[in-house]
Amino acid sequence: MVEFPEIEMWNIVPEFRQDAGKAYEKQAEKPTKSGEEVNLRHAGVSEGEVCKSCMDMPEGQRRTMILEIQQVVEELLKAHKVITELNDLLKGEWFLKLQKPGIEKKLVFAKYGEEIFVGFYTYSDDLPIPDPNLVLLSQNGFWYPQRIEERFEETVASFFTGAYGDYDFLNVVPENLEKFQAFQRNFAKTIEEQGWDEPDVEILEKIMPKN
Repeated sequence: MVEFPEIEMWNIVPEFRQDAGKAYEKQAEKPTKSGEEVNLRHAGVSEGEVCKSCMDMPEGQRRTMILEIQQVVEELLKAHKVITELNDLLKGEWFLKLQKPGIEKKLVFAKYGEEIFVGFYTYSDDLPIPDPNLVLLSQNGFWYPQRIEERFEETVASFFTGAYGDYDFLNVVPENLEKFQAFQRNFAKTIEEQGWDEPDVEILEKIMPKN
């Protein structure tokens, strides 16, 4: 397993079901109370149903369905040759840390298990501090909001729980989900405007995905 020293990982990384993405979308569309649990086995998705990977969709259709931050990160991963095609995103874990002149923060992209990390990091006594970092769930090529990590706070949009390690329940915090959506749009715009695909960007560390 690849270890990313820049990222503080959860102690437990659950095995997410293939139908979690559909359940997430269904839950996000209807009103819920903060922290309400949704049983993935009874969320309108047949047991064992496999979602179509968005990698197989026409590119124009796919881009209308994925988050803005995912669009930007995919382009930068291609620009810095972490991936050569979109299907590479599903081949395993990957990591990219960038530095740009005039910007103190390091830009980090990583996939660890089923989680995607997209963030700026500052350093205090060599300790990385998210400023900010977005964490998303990766399912079949779609990325879903999980949490925002900032210097002194964390905003959780969704999380899984279950008895005895059986992660059947998706917990959604509607007000935080709305905040995440707006935050990721602004973050994607900032990254684009700063020009992290330009020739002056230095690759500090890169790990390419493997099957």
